[in-house]
Amino acid sequence: MDIKSQISIDYLTGKGLELGALNNPLPVDSDKAHVHYADRLPKADALRLFPELEDIADSLIEPDLLIDFDTDTLQCVKDGDYDFVIANHVIEHLVNPLQFLKNVCDHLKPGGLFFLTVPDRDFTFDKHRALTSEQHLFGEYRRGVKKLSNAHIRDFLLYKEPVNDIHPAVRKYFIENGLPLSYYNGNKIPFNPLKRKRLYDFHRSRSIHVHVWNKASFDELLSSANEKLFLGFELVPTHEAAEATGEMIYLLRR
Repeated sequence: MDIKSQISIDYLTGKGLELGALNNPLPVDSDKAHVHYADRLPKADALRLFPELEDIADSLIEPDLLIDFDTDTLQCVKDGDYDFVIANHVIEHLVNPLQFLKNVCDHLKPGGLFFLTVPDRDFTFDKHRALTSEQHLFGEYRRGVKKLSNAHIRDFLLYKEPVNDIHPAVRKYFIENGLPLSYYNGNKIPFNPLKRKRLYDFHRSRSIHVHVWNKASFDELLSSANEKLFLGFELVPTHEAAEATGEMIYLLRR
């Protein structure tokens, strides 16, 4: 069993909420924990937007709650209603990660657990991208940013690891929706404004890694957010960092 699943099974008990599980829900001990699921799209819409998942459609979770984590404040979640919240590879997709942390803190019961995992940039297709700075994130938090900018999409498209193979279902989707297949030839951004807008809108409607961190930078961000936003989280020691190659795993108690 991988370290992430082991931590989940050992620590998560009671009633929980997993955010953005899509096709990869975190395992829990079903004798000790019951999980509700929240995502921004119902399963049928997710499959239309992510046609490459059709082959594993049975593994997609039908969410119990529909929440847009960029624009909603989790107001549909009653304060203190959950013993734990899971966000497994979600925060990097959000335009305002600090607001997201604040929202989770505001709705998690005292003593509740927040299971948070974040991909380590140095082990992903983001390895050539610059780390997101604290200054940038606190600036977006103060401005109340809720919409993904073209600048973020451009950075992702230009500097992520090039994509040269295209899934047949995605190719079909591109052709049917007038999207430029040239994007899959070395991260080229179309010069034509209309094609460029279509490509940007495609990624805006789906999901990208908006922000990127490694272990040191996210540790620092989490510490700063905890102090400056008065989150009140305490880190529960669960494992050595080296046991979680490729991602950072945090178990936070409110």
